[in-house]
Amino acid sequence: MKASKLVPVTAISVVLWLTYTVAFAQSYVYGAPVELEGVLISSTADPAITYDEKPHQFKALNLRKPINVLCSQRETDCQPELGITFLHLVLKEKQMTQFKKLKGKTAKLSGTLFHSHTGHHFTSVLLDVQSISPKYYRA
Repeated sequence: MKASKLVPVTAISVVLWLTYTVAFAQSYVYGAPVELEGVLISSTADPAITYDEKPHQFKALNLRKPINVLCSQRETDCQPELGITFLHLVLKEKQMTQFKKLKGKTAKLSGTLFHSHTGHHFTSVLLDVQSISPKYYRA
């Protein structure tokens, strides 16, 4: 196949994959209790999105599968997000200890999702964490 034909085929493949990913992603509602699985990591926020235009370290969850986050019927000023794979975590002291023990590993987290609204929030959707537990998989 010539390179000139390869580019449109590749572009169409990417669009179809993204459409499939978003269409079949599990959907959640802001403010409702959720349980999510993913790998716990530390990340660095792009200075362009921070409150002081400097890079900031933050705790995050790299989700195993993309999710959609939708508005509840009672919300009037809400922004749904589709195909989310990365969440900034809001941790209390107890959860911070658990995070440090499980960093780099797959874990199950429970909490509530909310949309970013300040320069201290480094992803479009955040998880206010209630609990973190290790997730073990059978071979």
